[in-house]
Amino acid sequence: MFSDWPSELVPQQGWGDEAAISAFKDAIPWTVGRDFVAGTAKHLAGSLGLTKPGPPIKSKIVHDKQLQVLMPALGHGLSFPLSEIDILRDCVSVYCEWLSALLPNPKSSVPGPILSDPNHYARIIINHFYYLFVPRGAQGPDVINRQAVLCHRVLRTLQNIAQNSPCLSEDTWQTLLLFLLHINSALLSPPTIKVPDESEGAPSSTLSLNFTGDVPEDAGEQLCERVLSVLFETWLLACARCFPPPPLWNALRESCQRWRHRVGLIDQWNRINFALTRKLIGFMYGPSFPEITISAEDDLNIIPTNMSRDCIAQVWYRILHIIGNPVDLSRHTVISKTPAFLKYAISSALVIEPSQHPCLQMLPSIFLSAMKGVSGLVDAFLGVPNTSLDNLNQKGRQISPSSSFSLSAECRGEDAARLLANGRPKCNSILHLFGPWLFEAALINCNLQASPGPQHKSDVGSNAGSGSRRPVSVFAGEGSRKSSDSSAPGDSHADRLANLTPQHFQSGRAEALGALCRIFCSKKTGEEILPVYLARFYIALHQGLRQSDPSVSASHHESGHSSSSRSHGIRNGICSETAASILVNGVDLFRLDLQGVVSLVPSVLGVLECVLPEGELNAPSHLPVTLLRRAATHVLLSILPLPLHFQGLQVKEVGSNSGERLALSHLRPQLVNLLTSALQVETDPANTQMLLGGLLFCVQDAALCEVMDSISQHNFSTDRDHNIMSSDSAHALFVRAIYLVCHRLISSWKSDVNVSLAGLELLSGLARLSIAEQDGLECKRAVKWLCDYIAYQCSRPPRAHSKDLHSTIVAAFHCASVWLVAHPYLLQDKECLATVLEVVELGISGSKSQVKSSDAPRLKHEKELKPASMRVRDSAEALLSCVLSQVGTFPSVCGAESLSSLLDEMTLLRHCNTWGGSDQLTRDTAAQHFRYFVAQNSIMLALLEQPLGNHQDPQPTVTALIRGPFGRVAWTMQLRHLPRHKSSAKLYTVNPGRPLPTNDVGIKHNVKPKYFPESVERIPLCKADKSIPTLESVIMNDEKSALEHDKLLQILDHQIAFEESVRRQVERETSEYPDVETECVAPPLCLEFQTARLLLSHFGFLSLDALQESVESAVPSLVALDSSMAGFARDLDVLDTTNNRTVDTAHIFYVRAGQSAPQDIMSNVVSSSSVHPHFLEFLNGLGWTVNVYQHPGWTGLTSTAFTVTSPPYDGTGPVDVNHGGSGFSGRSHVLYWSDALSEIAFVVPSPTFGQPSPGHQPSSTNNINTVGFVLDQCDRVGGGGTGGGSGSERSDSLPPYDGDVETGSSISSHTSQISYGHGNENKNRKFGRQTSAMSCNDHKVFLVWLESFDDCYTFPANELLCETVTGLESSSWKDKEANVYIIYIHALTNGLFRIKLQGQNAKLNMAGPLVDGQVVSRRVLGTLVRQTALNMCRRRRLESDSYQPPHVRRKLRIQEMVQKYRYEMNEPEFYTHLFTSPLC
Repeated sequence: MFSDWPSELVPQQGWGDEAAISAFKDAIPWTVGRDFVAGTAKHLAGSLGLTKPGPPIKSKIVHDKQLQVLMPALGHGLSFPLSEIDILRDCVSVYCEWLSALLPNPKSSVPGPILSDPNHYARIIINHFYYLFVPRGAQGPDVINRQAVLCHRVLRTLQNIAQNSPCLSEDTWQTLLLFLLHINSALLSPPTIKVPDESEGAPSSTLSLNFTGDVPEDAGEQLCERVLSVLFETWLLACARCFPPPPLWNALRESCQRWRHRVGLIDQWNRINFALTRKLIGFMYGPSFPEITISAEDDLNIIPTNMSRDCIAQVWYRILHIIGNPVDLSRHTVISKTPAFLKYAISSALVIEPSQHPCLQMLPSIFLSAMKGVSGLVDAFLGVPNTSLDNLNQKGRQISPSSSFSLSAECRGEDAARLLANGRPKCNSILHLFGPWLFEAALINCNLQASPGPQHKSDVGSNAGSGSRRPVSVFAGEGSRKSSDSSAPGDSHADRLANLTPQHFQSGRAEALGALCRIFCSKKTGEEILPVYLARFYIALHQGLRQSDPSVSASHHESGHSSSSRSHGIRNGICSETAASILVNGVDLFRLDLQGVVSLVPSVLGVLECVLPEGELNAPSHLPVTLLRRAATHVLLSILPLPLHFQGLQVKEVGSNSGERLALSHLRPQLVNLLTSALQVETDPANTQMLLGGLLFCVQDAALCEVMDSISQHNFSTDRDHNIMSSDSAHALFVRAIYLVCHRLISSWKSDVNVSLAGLELLSGLARLSIAEQDGLECKRAVKWLCDYIAYQCSRPPRAHSKDLHSTIVAAFHCASVWLVAHPYLLQDKECLATVLEVVELGISGSKSQVKSSDAPRLKHEKELKPASMRVRDSAEALLSCVLSQVGTFPSVCGAESLSSLLDEMTLLRHCNTWGGSDQLTRDTAAQHFRYFVAQNSIMLALLEQPLGNHQDPQPTVTALIRGPFGRVAWTMQLRHLPRHKSSAKLYTVNPGRPLPTNDVGIKHNVKPKYFPESVERIPLCKADKSIPTLESVIMNDEKSALEHDKLLQILDHQIAFEESVRRQVERETSEYPDVETECVAPPLCLEFQTARLLLSHFGFLSLDALQESVESAVPSLVALDSSMAGFARDLDVLDTTNNRTVDTAHIFYVRAGQSAPQDIMSNVVSSSSVHPHFLEFLNGLGWTVNVYQHPGWTGLTSTAFTVTSPPYDGTGPVDVNHGGSGFSGRSHVLYWSDALSEIAFVVPSPTFGQPSPGHQPSSTNNINTVGFVLDQCDRVGGGGTGGGSGSERSDSLPPYDGDVETGSSISSHTSQISYGHGNENKNRKFGRQTSAMSCNDHKVFLVWLESFDDCYTFPANELLCETVTGLESSSWKDKEANVYIIYIHALTNGLFRIKLQGQNAKLNMAGPLVDGQVVSRRVLGTLVRQTALNMCRRRRLESDSYQPPHVRRKLRIQEMVQKYRYEMNEPEFYTHLFTSPLC
């Protein structure tokens, strides 16, 4: 930069007013001169008032000639030996006081001539001060300390003058700067006079020096930091006030290059660079750009406030290059090529060559410090938060804050801080500036055979880092010299300096490699990096990933093998510093669109095989093993999809001279084995969860790939067939994954809740896979292991039971349900069925009836009901219900959209024979025709005694709508005396005809019966007989009795006459036999039955015990409900809309590059031309399309969920084929997916354009029609209905319309707040466990497709919350910070997809199978995103203390209705009620 300018650093012998002082010394003898100087200095110092009390005495020096005599004497005194410390002190005191003439308020003791011309005399004084700093040779520590005290005082005085003097001239500034340069040269240029020894136990890559006490310490080492800080701080002041000319800059550059063997120089260089960079970045990128953190208060003010921006930029660039090429610090022969080192070598008998000086042993630590400084500047320009000078002092720092953030397991929440600034410069710009240094440092001691390119000059001014020149060759620059300056192992200098082998510079090399990785990983979407930089970067990484042993490297280079495990010469369990730095700082290398990065896969794979499968890893001491393994896991997850994605791609390993190429598909078995081996030895929970996500991806990707290959009728590889016997086939991976995960779950993961949940999520994902030739035995073993896991967790001691433990048990029950539904044939196995039912019994009751097969089973009434917790019992009940009702029957004929029957009261009543259809049918009217009973306080029976129209057979018929905790079913039952197949043959004729006459009718005897013996009248009466008065006597005495007697006689007469007429008629009819007018007519059939009573009686509900309250329950086993009460029908609707599955909603957004406005983001999905070609394919992979007005399940909005409504516009047609996702906005269609346990709707919010918003659609009772009214279309899934639905974390209930209904208990608090207004009656009544699902409703799941990955940091999640209202939120959800979980999807140009997860920090939020930073293939994208969204919501429910499962909420709804609408009747009244019509 200044090589064409002469340096102003004159030889030291001509500095310091040497002529005047020499004349003084030569004029008088030494002793006389000493006494004269001592007396003069003492006299002048005494008049200053420093040693005696009182004010200073005014100076009597009034002429310049007096000063011309005194000042040479004082200057001569400053050159005295340190034994004359008193004279030195007096001379320093006098000169320091006289320099106050340059200050606004000079001291009174300053002579008048100096006050008249302060700059002239100040220059003379400054020149004289030089002699104070000249080293006096070998001195004791005490003497050196005295000299240091005086030097510090002078430096303070000069620094004070530079800062506060208003009258410094340009000459004085230059004199001051030259003085500082000369004293630094005098002190720092000579080699350090102390002997360093390598400390015991210190790592080989870091030098720790011990100094022997018998070797004196030199003054330069003691004053190094101080003189350098004053030099640089004063230089900055001069730049702001009197900018130094080029010769001075050249002098500074040359001087600093002679001081590079001093540790303090690099420390001060870093300090000044950081301070200047902080100012530079502040005005270049604005206040929003992350600034460098400077903790020291002095360093904050080191840059003058009046320095202009142009001046700051100029000074920053010049200071940055002031020490030359920092990589020269790794070459001791270059550092020792100075006159001072040569002089020492000539004068010393121990040192033959300058490069053999012991002080050069400090070069490794100095080189590391310089590379840390450059790396810190790189971080500052990248916008890495918390970049500070303090980080440079950390031992072995090769991890920037950005890397530590990205690898942190707790980096969730708004995902911690932004890792890189959005307005950061391009990679090329940073590489133009720092690339030559970093590339050269990264290639230290690398034997590269390449064509020579332009060599960089040692002068930094000719470096390509100037920004105007760009490298034109891959190997251009110092890297091509590859440390020819004696870095080779065979060099004689290196043999004599054992501590300066290339291995000792690996820490600095690792720092440079880490900085390069961070630069290239900061690449923005669509940013182009020069190919020359990419090529040099790949070569540097390849060399850094190789074993650092030169012999290993040389032998490999000659052999040219491409096997990744052998080619890198890496021993298992040992990872070099360079490889560790690359892994930790380069986790994003395979997640970016870097051209040709796949050529590094073999090199990286060799290092991964060293790091991941080893339980005992020997990592660099400064780097935690867990962090290193996490970085390796991130890299592994990034390259997992490459073999199947680039099936036929042949790659050539970087640095290989042979023409051999390696097919990426051949690396897949190696990757799979590496993944499973790492999972076996990993102990860190976060790393284990990441590996589990990668394992599930491998299995799913292989399964789908095989399916696609079978469809396209070709194999994915040309040289091998995919079959179930290959080690990386889907079947083999399926079996290995089941065995590995189940084994680890029971053996070592059972105590960690997050790992257990991740393992169970993986098993659930495996259960849903469709794999050819699936082994039923493996599936049975998986279910058996799950049951054993549940049994073990339940059997743990009471002190181990906690919320987290029970969460794992609940998740295990859910996983078992998934397996049984997906593989119903497992229940055909008696052993498997028994195992499942045993664990269900354990979950419900807390113990097994038969612990061992030899034990006698305990009956139900003999056991104490003591489950592990209510959550465990509820999950066991859910599994039992799933086994009984869903396994083997899901999906039903109605489809997967509804588990419950689509029939309700209105539908059934419309199809009864007695329904005329003339009146408007409402829910209230329909409910009047049913009898409602509740059995066991949990099952509601709605009984209809009217036969349906499609049943013409006159049998006693009852239709039952059974509403229970697990849904609603409809049954029609008939009372038959014969089986149905025999009932069709009638055993009687329609007209049996007249019977044949029978003549032998016998003899009829008319006998009058006698009721008393004949002698009764002859018995005389006694007084007792006469005690009862006769009827006549009573009648005669009482007129009322006489009237009643007359009435009785009339009745008797009427009855006698009637009986007589009947008798005569009978006699007439029987007088002649047969009677020709009499026909044999069959009796009429009975059409009136009490079928409800018969049903309840046959099921044993009408016993007296069932109708009475028991000790265990205050509610009888059977109670009747009054359906005529107000609000009954609406509460029935609430029950029907309380779903029996969990429901979730995910909202999808498409973000084009650079967008951050909500309206712009939603407008992207209007047209297919404005979205990525794979976006619609991704949407279709999430679920299937349903019409919200004909869909019986969850739609993402309460106003259209679980009901059939009339659309406010023509929204029943198909989705527009040209939409970009807006067709799934929820206005007419959504994407939907469900299984037997959960439902999820995917909604793509879009602008309205005149149509009503989904969140503002009208909802009233007029448009609520249950799906069952179209019985002729019962096979259609989308027929609508009240299938049910509240949901998952969306919970409590889903009211189908808004109304004003009085709801009572707090169980319905959610419903009351959303749609039913107020409820005063029974509002303080509580039933069951009083919890609410409100805390699970207010979180959101966003799926965001990014065209530019950096837009994830500016995505307006909070502004888009208003577009994601589902109707399930609490009333205060907008007032508090919403929990938003975001899955970002970024499409790479190579066809793969990068995933980023963002969410609130929570204990159970690391849901899989997707992992933050993972790269997935197009085949499995939709499936994995859906599973991750579901698992996020499921973990949120597990974490919530107030969440209630769907069947528990339905049960509580039924109990609430019992309390509100129960008939208060005793047993006789209940039986009487059974014989009355429901309409009476």
